[in-house]
Amino acid sequence: MPGPGAPMIESAAASVTYLFSDIEGSTRLWEADPGRAAQTVAWHDEISRTAVQRHRGAVVKTTGDGVHAVFDDPADAIAAVIDLQLALAEPSTARAPLNVRCGLHLGADQRRDNDFYGPAVNRAARIMSAAHGGQVLLSQAVADRVAGRLPQSVVLRDLGLVRLRDLGSPEHLFQIVHPALRKDFPPLRSMASTPNNLAQQLNSFVGRDHEMEQVRQLLANSRLLTLLGMGGLGKSRLSMQVAAIVLEDYPDGVWFVELAALSDPHLVPQAVASVLGVKEDPGGTVLDALVHYVRDKKLLIVLDNCEHLVHECAELAKRLLQAGPQVRMLASSRDSLRVAGETVFHVTPLPAPSADLQPSPDALLRLESVRLFVDRASAVQPSFRLTEKNAPAVAEICRRLDGIPLAIELAAARMRAIPVETIAGRLQDRFKLLTTNDRTVLPRQQTLRALIDWSYDFLPTAEQTLFQRLSVFAGSWTLEAAESVCAGGGVGGGEVLDLLTSLVDKSLVSLDAEGSRYRMLETVRQYAAGRLGSAEAAAATRSRHLDWCLAFVERAADGLVGPDASHWLAQLDDERENLLAAHRWCDHAHDGPALGVRLMHELKLYWCQRGMLSVGHRTTFEALSRVRADQRTVARCTALSDVGQFCSLMGRHHEAQRFLEESLAIARELGDRNRIAAALQSLGNASQAVGDLERARQLFDEAVERAREVGIPRQIAAALVCAGQLMRQQRQFDGAEKFYREAIDIAGGLGDRESVAVGWLNLAMVAIERQHTPEARTLLKSAADAAIATRSQSLGQAVLDVMSGYCAANGLNDDGARFFGAAEAQAERSGLQRDSADASFLLPRIEQGRASLGVDTFAAAQAEGAGWTYDEALQRAIKGLC
Repeated sequence: MPGPGAPMIESAAASVTYLFSDIEGSTRLWEADPGRAAQTVAWHDEISRTAVQRHRGAVVKTTGDGVHAVFDDPADAIAAVIDLQLALAEPSTARAPLNVRCGLHLGADQRRDNDFYGPAVNRAARIMSAAHGGQVLLSQAVADRVAGRLPQSVVLRDLGLVRLRDLGSPEHLFQIVHPALRKDFPPLRSMASTPNNLAQQLNSFVGRDHEMEQVRQLLANSRLLTLLGMGGLGKSRLSMQVAAIVLEDYPDGVWFVELAALSDPHLVPQAVASVLGVKEDPGGTVLDALVHYVRDKKLLIVLDNCEHLVHECAELAKRLLQAGPQVRMLASSRDSLRVAGETVFHVTPLPAPSADLQPSPDALLRLESVRLFVDRASAVQPSFRLTEKNAPAVAEICRRLDGIPLAIELAAARMRAIPVETIAGRLQDRFKLLTTNDRTVLPRQQTLRALIDWSYDFLPTAEQTLFQRLSVFAGSWTLEAAESVCAGGGVGGGEVLDLLTSLVDKSLVSLDAEGSRYRMLETVRQYAAGRLGSAEAAAATRSRHLDWCLAFVERAADGLVGPDASHWLAQLDDERENLLAAHRWCDHAHDGPALGVRLMHELKLYWCQRGMLSVGHRTTFEALSRVRADQRTVARCTALSDVGQFCSLMGRHHEAQRFLEESLAIARELGDRNRIAAALQSLGNASQAVGDLERARQLFDEAVERAREVGIPRQIAAALVCAGQLMRQQRQFDGAEKFYREAIDIAGGLGDRESVAVGWLNLAMVAIERQHTPEARTLLKSAADAAIATRSQSLGQAVLDVMSGYCAANGLNDDGARFFGAAEAQAERSGLQRDSADASFLLPRIEQGRASLGVDTFAAAQAEGAGWTYDEALQRAIKGLC
């Protein structure tokens, strides 16, 4: 409330300047000396009020340890904050020193009941929150208004675009610089100052201020907080907003994990691991790796949309919270997780007008549901304003929709085509039509269903058809995918873009901030899936989706071994949920067993490069299980070979041998020379790993012979490398070098830079064995450069391995231990084990280095290397080789 002598400004201006201030470190001051803190805060309030009133401003209210004030002229606001900071800077022994941060923003004059509200008020508070004690920040809007009107002693320092902790668009900020005040501060408290993956939102967050504060306080006192409520209430957006507010409390990051698109419960740990960048350990599980990762981390994990995976989310939360004492989790769900210590916060609909409320604009704008409708309606119809004339219709809409945010947003989107009065009338008719007497169904669930029905019924036939078919996508999709999967049968290929754009406009589909991928809210997607039509129509669409996924992974598989590998890895990441959905559809699709094997075969390299070995193994084994054992086909042969390779990569070599022996037998029965060559290579690797070197030699000799007969260059190169590995392990260096160089020539002709670099590493190990140090250094440097250029972490891991052996071989045992530590840390993240030939090269040298340095010294150096980041380790390797 305004203080004495500072009446609230009553005349409404087009815009005003909002000031927020806050005493930095006030909590510590209150805890240390409450009496002195009370005197200090009272003194602060007095000089703040004096400064504001002296420059024609009004104090709206005090905010605990700060003030909120408003000015008609932004120049007056700047003068007031300078006076305030100068007064605070005067030395005194009678009070504790104060560091006050201030934020200024100019925006619409929206007020009620002697208070102000709206996006501009919230933005001013966020600008203040980005500042440090003694710092004054202002927005571009304020800077533009005071241009040429600043006192001579004052300049504005341009701090550039800053992502504030409100998830809105970046704000261009400036700092006030005055000769008598501190001018240098640490980096701003922005979204960029703490690790996070919180996405910038494309529209404003309206209301729920009280709920945000409640959730923030509950989260501070509970390690697991679940936001509970039905779909469409805005649980996800609320959790993301709270996560942004508490960002600075979690130095190891705030991480948002979307689970809505996840239908496979086994993948819940992997979804979290993917966001955190955690890879499974060799021989362990993803969950084990997560448990290890969080032990010493102070971070917040937000699990969004848990309801269809409640058991798995509960188990994950329990394990992570037990392992990491400084970990906190915020979940959103339609059902609680039922984990010991869980706190539940019920998210309710936004307050809506009652039937007896006088629908005046001033009265309605006190309600968050109305403010949400006005905000979203203004976005699609910029001329829209809440008036005495349209207020009854707006009240009717918000009341009929029970204040459900999703329903309100969908209704507001209709403002693009029809007036608000028509929306209100149509809603009333539609709700009467779809009312149910089933008392087991919540009324709000009926309302949300009715609204989506209403939106669907308004769509032209072609839009309805596209809307239905889009439901087969899991997660998100591209325009090209939609055109391939959804065209035909009433939807022309050239129409998809326009139809999809129309669905975006109507809020039934959303487009990401980068403008490249589309998605549906899960509630809407489930509704669309229910509308997909007959079983035949649904099956036809899902089969087209499977066909698109197959074509995509075949292109991607070729790209993963070319110069654009990093691009294709990112593309596969985006489509992962679609690919897994296509894999599941193979249980029902015509010729599903063969198609499923094809799909998983093309994904094999992706699972390996992403360190998702357990996922690759499980899904490939599921594909194998669809092909009956009595079907001695190419499909079964391929699946057996792929499962065997995954087993080898995971260290399960004896198990691998069983799968690979059967694969080889089928390939021989079929006379498929290509499959024979592939199975021979993999079986040779497994035999080498278990120590059966004679059997491995026989298999590799035949693999090379068969590959040359087939004549596929990549197959020949792979067989040569396998044979070369065994020769190097048996110290037949001349033969190994010959095979490596031929493989490098083949890979170079294919443009496969990563394989060429692997060949250089193999030659480097041969050179180290022969004590040809200059040659080894040159080869190793070339491979390290290639690892950076290709962004292949598996190649980089191998570089660090060989670098540690190179150092040890040249008496640089400290460096050898450091690079060994870096290589082991990377292996822990990726889950990829070194093969037996590389182990036989490296491990004896590491043991010699440990003996030379002593166990403790070696361990300390290894721990130092393990602490390097992956990029830092590679840069150090390159520097050491120059």
